[in-house]
Amino acid sequence: MKKSILIFISCFFLVPFTPIKAETVTNNDIQLRDDLIFIMLYPSIQQELKKQYGEIKQNHCGEIIQIMKLPIGSYLFNVTVQVTTFEGAHSPPNDLVTITFSNEKTIEWQAIDFKRRRLKPNEITICRHPL
Repeated sequence: MKKSILIFISCFFLVPFTPIKAETVTNNDIQLRDDLIFIMLYPSIQQELKKQYGEIKQNHCGEIIQIMKLPIGSYLFNVTVQVTTFEGAHSPPNDLVTITFSNEKTIEWQAIDFKRRRLKPNEITICRHPL
C-alpha cells in the first residue's frame, strides 16, 4: 500500500513538470510571412504604380491587407496590398493606394483592382517596419 501511494505521489509531481510541445503561430510569424509576400510582390506593385500614375511613384508603409485563397486545394490567391505614395522627401501629395493582385489566370501576379485616395495634409499613416 505504501509503495502504491509513493508511486502515485511521484507520478503526480512529475506530470506537471513535463514540457508541452505545441506549435503556435505568433504575431512575429505572421509579420514575417507578410514581409515575404510584400517583397515578392514589390516589382508588381512598382509596375502597377507606374501604369496608373504614368511614372514611377515612391512609396512607403507597405502592408498586406488581405490574403484570400481561391478554390480550396489550389495555389491560387488574391492578395491585397496597401502603400502610401509620396513626392520628394516624403512630401505631399500623398495617396493611399490599395492594389489587389491575383495569380488565378496566369502564373505571374496580375493587378485586378486598383484604388487610390488622396490623403489630407493632416492625415498620418502609421507604418509597421519590416522585422
